[in-house]
Amino acid sequence: MNILCDTNIILDVLLARAPFAGSSADVLRLCESRQIKGYTTASCITDIFYFVRKNLHDTELAYQAIEHILDILSVCDVTYAHIQKALHNRTPDFEDGLVAVCAESLHCDFIITRDASGFTSSRVPALTPQAFLKNWL
Repeated sequence: MNILCDTNIILDVLLARAPFAGSSADVLRLCESRQIKGYTTASCITDIFYFVRKNLHDTELAYQAIEHILDILSVCDVTYAHIQKALHNRTPDFEDGLVAVCAESLHCDFIITRDASGFTSSRVPALTPQAFLKNWL
């Protein structure tokens, strides 16, 4: 099974955001143990670095967080073709549209996000971590 983890799932864990961190961490543990194949996007990585550095006020911790994520998840390069397709799709939230296009290009089974409503037009179904853990494992 292949999943694409949205930015908010990773930030929940890195920033220990209650009450979401537990189920998000469970999803990432499944990826880390290679029970499922986990992805994120290159653009998510830059957002994660920004928010970790901003919230923890520590650049080195932000770098370490990215290194750890790269040990757990594979990264989908965001290409010109991905951007063009996301532009064509006209998703209200462009970032969500780009994540959906990347998930489709990777043949992911699900997008794991806390904002499933942002992916209603996605060809790849979006689930919350809780719904994924409950219904698909």
